[in-house]
Amino acid sequence: MKPFIAALLAVPALASAQPADPQPEELLQIVFPKWADEEGGRVVSIPTSTVTRGWDTRQGKQRKVAIVPRQVVRVAPDRLVLLAAMTPVGESGDLQVSHGTPIGLSAYTFKPGKDGWQVARRQEPFDLQGFEGRVQMDVVPLPAAPHALHVSWGSCWQGHCVDLFALYAIGMDGVQAQPLVLQKIKGGNVYSRPDCVDRLGGLLPGLAPPDGADEKVPPGKCYAVEGRWEISGGGALTIRFKGAMSTASKQANEPARRVDQVMKFEFRGGRYVPVSGSNPVPDA
Repeated sequence: MKPFIAALLAVPALASAQPADPQPEELLQIVFPKWADEEGGRVVSIPTSTVTRGWDTRQGKQRKVAIVPRQVVRVAPDRLVLLAAMTPVGESGDLQVSHGTPIGLSAYTFKPGKDGWQVARRQEPFDLQGFEGRVQMDVVPLPAAPHALHVSWGSCWQGHCVDLFALYAIGMDGVQAQPLVLQKIKGGNVYSRPDCVDRLGGLLPGLAPPDGADEKVPPGKCYAVEGRWEISGGGALTIRFKGAMSTASKQANEPARRVDQVMKFEFRGGRYVPVSGSNPVPDA
């Protein structure tokens, strides 16, 4: 290893003034020495697993992925966790991404070694989430765990839209693969039917006129709901949903009503368990 790189990645001494953590790209190059942050350079090979078979059940012992580092989390003075996102790659080297393709959520735990940081655990990937090979990832504090990975994603198809989020605990041994919570956080189908804007417009001003507004359609549900989640100092998780909805019977549409409700969770047995309320976002 070149002297400059060796010094950059050397394990920081446990002193009162703690040096900055290595950059995500630097740690990923310890895991995959040939990785480069450029087109084609992000492609690596990883072992297949029950998780990677969520992309494609027909796999050998290895499969190609494009991996991009996202964030480094210091979980202890002598432990770092690198969070990364993986996308499946075909034999030709092209990304294999369609509307339903999830991202591989990956994590690498580092501990001190003789020559600097070394990999203590590989989670590649620990879960698959997202649409179209995209998710948002960030780290948030939780009373139930020192750190948590917040993952959010969403998409629309044929006018039906849905957003979801999940929280994963991060600890000394990496990321807990089972999410602490997984819930829909937003949904709407306002532009899937020509009558939804008229039906919900009185409660949701500012909706744009749809195409084919004069088209006649049979009765059906219209909805636009969005939630906000927060965690109290005691650790309870609350999601507050607001919006509007108009349900329907086989014979007629029902008047629009406001959606303003709360879903509450308590932390039990290592995850958030719903204790009151329900999620009003319909299945798309």
